[in-house]
Amino acid sequence: MPEISPTKPITKPQIRAIHVALHRKGIDDATYRDLLDRGWGAKSCLDLTRAQASDLLLRLGRPLPRQPGEQAPRTPRRKHAPAPAGVTALPTPAQRKLIEDLIAEIGWMDGDGYRRWLFKSMRMRAVSTREQAGKVIEGLKAMRRRQEA
Repeated sequence: MPEISPTKPITKPQIRAIHVALHRKGIDDATYRDLLDRGWGAKSCLDLTRAQASDLLLRLGRPLPRQPGEQAPRTPRRKHAPAPAGVTALPTPAQRKLIEDLIAEIGWMDGDGYRRWLFKSMRMRAVSTREQAGKVIEGLKAMRRRQEA
């Protein structure tokens, strides 16, 4: 069993990564403590060195950090998650900007056209939520397509 060296203790990012990996793998505390004890004679990950923590992360299925010059994996952009029940999500700045741009592109019959369209077609006086903003954007895009045709 490797001896625990106090010279280069585990780092905070390694501690976080270990706990995230344990959670994602569904490993309970007793199994985790047993793994630490059998592998390194440790009672907690705080007892591990940096090298031992890296070894534990590899065993848990997490790769080591990238080597210099190695490209980072591309992660897809996440869409906004739906708001939990009872929580209203405000329109994003990007949604507000897109609505403004679409309003400017559409040839309204009168200066009050957007407000009248919003009330008549969408049954709202103003865009208050992220969900409403999405509906208004789709409606304005459809109107713009009809005008261009």
